[in-house]
Amino acid sequence: MSGGDLGVSAFPVGENIFTWVGTIEGGKGTLYEGLSYKLSLRFPTDYPFKPPQVKFETTCFHPNVDQFGNICLDIFQVFMNLENK
Repeated sequence: MSGGDLGVSAFPVGENIFTWVGTIEGGKGTLYEGLSYKLSLRFPTDYPFKPPQVKFETTCFHPNVDQFGNICLDIFQVFMNLENK
């Protein structure tokens, strides 16, 4: 899938429909312009009832991304807790 001119794309890795690789291009007029970020997406077998695991494979200096490429947003934890109830 490609986001058209938005600079976002994601495709399955080989024949495995549960493992994808994605790319996000830095937005024009931002500090990230001209940069490209690779992400890994792993979909659980019970998707869409459980969210995919998304991780930046390219080093990303952002307050919501930890040193290992994990996205750290409190809002994700709220959704995870709601699903487990």
